Amino acid sequence: MQILILPLGFILWYLAYEAKPMTNDEATSLWEEENYLKRTKLLNILKESF
Repeated sequence: MQILILPLGFILWYLAYEAKPMTNDEATSLWEEENYLKRTKLLNILKESF
């Protein structure tokens, strides 16, 4: 059962993280870079699980 729940949880977490609103300020470029790194790490975890 956990085999099905964990990948589903990661997918829902990724979708919620992707839909997060962005604010426009001076730190936006730094946040975009950090978010990109986090997203790529999460995508790599998802790819390894399938």
